[in-house]
Amino acid sequence: MNLSLQNQWDNIRLKLELLWTEKLAPRYDTLQESEQRTVKIAAITLPLVLVIFGIVLPILDTNKALQHDVAQLATQVAEANQLANILASKPATQKNVSSNNILSSVDKLARQAGVRSYMTRLRPQQIMGAEQRLQTQIKSVPYQKLTDFILTLEKNGYNISKLKIQAAGTGLVHMQASIGR
Repeated sequence: MNLSLQNQWDNIRLKLELLWTEKLAPRYDTLQESEQRTVKIAAITLPLVLVIFGIVLPILDTNKALQHDVAQLATQVAEANQLANILASKPATQKNVSSNNILSSVDKLARQAGVRSYMTRLRPQQIMGAEQRLQTQIKSVPYQKLTDFILTLEKNGYNISKLKIQAAGTGLVHMQASIGR
């Protein structure tokens, strides 16, 4: 393999010498001495400029950009590790526990009152800086079951805000409310 590469290199060198002696040397010899110096300078500087601006500088720019990206990622990793340590050192806050408890306990009370099957919506309502509340919607529920549910909520320490009750038929109502502690 090494011999074949050497043979190819020799063939290329011979072709370049032939090109120089047959075509380029006669033209070069006809040039004036100052023009010959200009050609020599161009022959040296042009490949150098191409290597510098075409290869070296783009590689350096890419390297600099990658180093910047690595530094940013290292900063983000450090921040993430710091936040993970803070979260790992603190137990779950009471607010998160109470938000899960309010949902499960209201669901349990709705089942006891017999209105859970009429509920079309029971989801947490996010209000910044306020306590956890549940958004509730009940459709076509018997009025008596709804009043039992509301009384059960009151007995268990829940309050209802934004209550809206509409007649849906004889003895049936629709309700929308916000339930909280």
